[in-house]
Amino acid sequence: MDLDIVKWIQSLRNPVFDWFFYIITQLGDQYAFILLAVIIYWTIDKKFAHKFVFTFMVSAVVNSGLKEIFQRTRPYYYPGIESEPHWNTEGYAFPSGHAQAAGVLGYTALHAAKKTGYKWLKYVGISMLILVPLSRVYLGQHFLSDVIVGTVLAFIIAHYTFKLVDKMGDDEHIYTLLLAPLFIILMFFVKNHDLYIAAGGFVGFASGYYLEKRYIQYQVKEVIWIQIVKVIFGLIIALAIKEGLKFVFPDTLLFDFFRYLLIGVWAALGAPVVFKYGIRYIKKDI
Repeated sequence: MDLDIVKWIQSLRNPVFDWFFYIITQLGDQYAFILLAVIIYWTIDKKFAHKFVFTFMVSAVVNSGLKEIFQRTRPYYYPGIESEPHWNTEGYAFPSGHAQAAGVLGYTALHAAKKTGYKWLKYVGISMLILVPLSRVYLGQHFLSDVIVGTVLAFIIAHYTFKLVDKMGDDEHIYTLLLAPLFIILMFFVKNHDLYIAAGGFVGFASGYYLEKRYIQYQVKEVIWIQIVKVIFGLIIALAIKEGLKFVFPDTLLFDFFRYLLIGVWAALGAPVVFKYGIRYIKKDI
């Protein structure tokens, strides 16, 4: 039945839907997560960004573990399922990583809407929860059961992880750092690409967040033009680390771990240090 559902949804395929869902599916990718995380962390609220990143990473590790347990083949390997070569996602299908990522993003948007009163965030969250999972089925990357389980699982993880982080109080940086070794230990038992990059990102962010909170204490509020410059500059460096080091490091799981560790350290510590002292210097000249 799962396969029939994919075939039925793909019977609606046309060039417009193809590109629409290809764009939508990117919202469940790591680029969307990195973009949103750093914007919140660098310009809005570091503590809330920590909660979001912590939850996203925990969800990613759970997803990687479940994929290794179930090892379900993706739909595009079956006859009658269409998938363009550049849309194929490697690895196993169950549960959907994109749907789970979108579930965390959607939950975060709904949570933020409730806290801030911005209703548009509610609609963004609902759209994420519906369109990203649907895109994965439409593009032949997942079965309907993959995306449903991924979305529901994300909601459960996000709900309880948000509560857990709240209980950490003002010591969240300490507890987060103490959890980092668990991610490294998992790497010895699960040889999974998504786990290694999630572990690298978590360890890097946890270390950077701890040091930033203890010693830098950068205040994120600035005038709008400085905020824009911060995001553009910070993302250029993050992208240089992510993509540029591919030409330096060999294509192995261990070096994927180190690349994302460096991204985490840059986002949580390196960029705030540059912003704090760089902006102070610029203001002095002005």
